[in-house]
Amino acid sequence: MNQTKCVNLILDCVESTGIKYMVGGSIASMNYGIPRATKDFDLVIDVHEPEFTSFLKAVDPFFTLDPQIYLESLTGTKRFILQHRTTAFEVELFIKSQDPHHLSMWDRKTQRRLVFSKREAWTPTAEDMIIQKLRWQRDRDKMDVREMIGVQSPNLDWPYIENWCDQHGTRALLEEIRASIPPMD
Repeated sequence: MNQTKCVNLILDCVESTGIKYMVGGSIASMNYGIPRATKDFDLVIDVHEPEFTSFLKAVDPFFTLDPQIYLESLTGTKRFILQHRTTAFEVELFIKSQDPHHLSMWDRKTQRRLVFSKREAWTPTAEDMIIQKLRWQRDRDKMDVREMIGVQSPNLDWPYIENWCDQHGTRALLEEIRASIPPMD
């Protein structure tokens, strides 16, 4: 099963069980920058029972659930990991947290066509993806931020981005990346 089929299967199962969700990570950022391959799919979910158990039963023929619950060190967000039974593709299920930016991102999410699968899904805004990837500060995230700014710059809500970057202490990194992008003529 390829990346697109895995993502679509997960989204079908989440939607059919009534779980509220938001696509995250590289799948979401591809919508605002340059599409690329990825080895995983990040999904933020608002977990309630019995919907979560129904979702796990629906994906069980295709994915195994890691029995460990992980904790993202930056925000304390809990996450589960599903691994496709025959490929190395992983789905990281982040539980909706009470982190102030995560709540803002959740409230601002929009239905958007995913660039690689041509299906509609709930996704963060470009601004929120930039803010989140600046928080993570991994090399790949910095490249994603540069690409998103390069593609989306004229349409971005800079005061919103700058406000969150000031709160997170990532404003200097934002300005460094912005300065590295040649001006558009």
